[in-house]
Amino acid sequence: MTAKKISQSSRASGNGHSKVGAKAAPGREIIRKNRDQDVLAVAISVMSDRGYSATSIQEVADRVGILKGSLYHYFASKEELLFRILTESHAESIEIIESAAALQLTPLEELCEFLERSALWYLKNIDRANIYFTETRHLTGDRLIETRLRGRNYERHVRDLITKAQTLGQIDAEQDVRLVTRFIIGALNSIRTWPSRSGITYSDQELTEAFIALIRSALGAR
Repeated sequence: MTAKKISQSSRASGNGHSKVGAKAAPGREIIRKNRDQDVLAVAISVMSDRGYSATSIQEVADRVGILKGSLYHYFASKEELLFRILTESHAESIEIIESAAALQLTPLEELCEFLERSALWYLKNIDRANIYFTETRHLTGDRLIETRLRGRNYERHVRDLITKAQTLGQIDAEQDVRLVTRFIIGALNSIRTWPSRSGITYSDQELTEAFIALIRSALGAR
């Protein structure tokens, strides 16, 4: 699936839980958006630290500085709050896919550009990444279906770039593309743990450069 198709699919589906109502005044809308972001930032911090099950709406409300009842004006439930966090993270991954594709690089270089930008995002958004990998299982119904679909589309995009790079002879074509895809995504997903497992302090850029070098070597990049 191309980056354009992934983006169109994401935007068309939305979050499946939007509410139709009267248009708010511009000033009120800005305040609401700012408060939405305040709530999300606090929820991300609490949920990453405590886990979804141990996170309470009351604690989120207390940290934001609003009443618990007021929080429900922004999010109808804790699950909706989780889904919103995952949806925003997904939207940022789509931006990375599109920005890498817009450079019109060769398949291998586009793959590396995508991986580099994604790795930097993971390292700068460790709490968000932790929530995705540990708390998605708490979603139900359409939200769970949508999130799994996004994950499959993401994997398909990586697999398509690998297939194209193999076809052009840019990387070893003897390896099973499905296994190569899982290896790359697995390595990318784990990079968020690298800073805490190394005895030496590395910058995000240094870790990312090491990651890309290892991926190129493993792929037999030419």
